[in-house]
Amino acid sequence: MSKINPAQRYIRSLESEQSRTAMTSLLNNVARYFDPEKTLAELDWSMLTADHVYKLRDRMKRQKKSPSTINCYLAALKGVAHQCWKMHLIDVESYQHIKDIKRSKGSRINKGRALALDELNAMLDNCIAQEGPIAMRDSSLIALVYGAGLRRHEAVGIQLRDYSRDKATIQVVGKGNKERINALNGRVIDIIECWLDERGRHPGPLFNRIRRGGNITNLPISPQTVYEIIIRRYKEAGLERLTPHDLRRTYATNLLEAGTDIFIVQELMGHSHLNTTKTYDKRSDKEKTIAGKALPL
Repeated sequence: MSKINPAQRYIRSLESEQSRTAMTSLLNNVARYFDPEKTLAELDWSMLTADHVYKLRDRMKRQKKSPSTINCYLAALKGVAHQCWKMHLIDVESYQHIKDIKRSKGSRINKGRALALDELNAMLDNCIAQEGPIAMRDSSLIALVYGAGLRRHEAVGIQLRDYSRDKATIQVVGKGNKERINALNGRVIDIIECWLDERGRHPGPLFNRIRRGGNITNLPISPQTVYEIIIRRYKEAGLERLTPHDLRRTYATNLLEAGTDIFIVQELMGHSHLNTTKTYDKRSDKEKTIAGKALPL
């Protein structure tokens, strides 16, 4: 068995699969910056110094990368440096110099938007108007991603046992293996029930892969499939561009507009930090639009 290097060990230390995937991509970018012919698994990370990190940070600033993107790279490199020190590849002074590099300051306007309810209903109605198990599954997926504020990887991980019609709830396992139970709107339940009448009530994933000919398997769809479904369905409905995560933003924004305490919204979203929840609040976007249009001229 080949010995893993500090970058691989850092990635293995991350708890969520989503974080491991993101950091693998990011550290491969770093490896190519240091040596275009190397991947993160092939790079000699013992050469890492604070000067290398400063140069990479300055390059990203010149490329107009956002502060949050730069800080993700800094966090990854500090994590790798920590593993280098633990593996005796760099000394404690070198590690401390890297650890002390300050985060990049500033912010960017948060991308993404909250959908109007008629847009959401247009997506659902477009699916419901079609026949067959794929359309029924897709309408159920869209309804639940919005109706419970789900991340893509959360949606694909849901099993039938996690859904309760009687209690009108869905049990979700989110980032950091944190579990939460969210209540469901009556229309969301109705749409899920229509899908289950087609799917059947046997154990397995709530959202199944469907093969040609409408054959429903007992295999879960992938996060990429969730992305493709939502993108295809918004285009079919003739809507303005949106991303799957915009359904989650819409969930948070509508809860806040309804007067739900932001700490409750934080719990329903599965966020560890309140500041993260605040970035999902798109109420001010609507207010700024109204104010701009009302400006006397």
